Amino acid sequence: MLVNAIWDLDGTLFDTYPEMVTALHAVLTAQGVTISQAALLVAIKRESIQTTVTNYAQQLGVPIQGLLEAYHALERQTVMTARPYPEARMVLEAVKAAGGHNLLMTHRDRSAWALLQQAGLRDLFLDGVTSELALPRKPRPDAINYLLHQDQLNPARTAMIGDRKLDVIAGQAAGVTGVYFNVDGLNDAPMADVSIDHLRELVPLFSAR
Repeated sequence: MLVNAIWDLDGTLFDTYPEMVTALHAVLTAQGVTISQAALLVAIKRESIQTTVTNYAQQLGVPIQGLLEAYHALERQTVMTARPYPEARMVLEAVKAAGGHNLLMTHRDRSAWALLQQAGLRDLFLDGVTSELALPRKPRPDAINYLLHQDQLNPARTAMIGDRKLDVIAGQAAGVTGVYFNVDGLNDAPMADVSIDHLRELVPLFSAR
């Protein structure tokens, strides 16, 4: 049975994608790109913001960093209005009740901790990795390996939980259980060890025994 949970933040614990998609859509529209917000959501879910911006920057012949900076500037203005998914607290508390630990693994900067603090969830986390540590991004397993070593976690009893296939791939590469949160019904991680449609489905997977 699982004990420890390493969590992705965006689209897994918090519904931040409306803010992310709106910001990126505005930046791309200003560059003359025509794409619906629905199509943009699928693109960044199946890849990442970084990959999507890189692809468009290359198509447009503009600097990648300039597009990323414009996106982050807009996204920062609204992201703190995002709320956790309704079942997030229950599952985080269930992991703690099982004698395990919750840890964060996100590409977001320190605003991730601010979101957790604002929602009253920060104290449910033992540790975490944000972009400030400058570790290689998922699907590389470096950040997960860092947490496993730093916090002396047993990989056999640890899960990486995320809403994208890169979360699953990173977790499996680090030797932990890869859990895919299929929150948008994209069915994009057939390689996952466990797939769920609702966070509450995680509760039976965690036990102190």
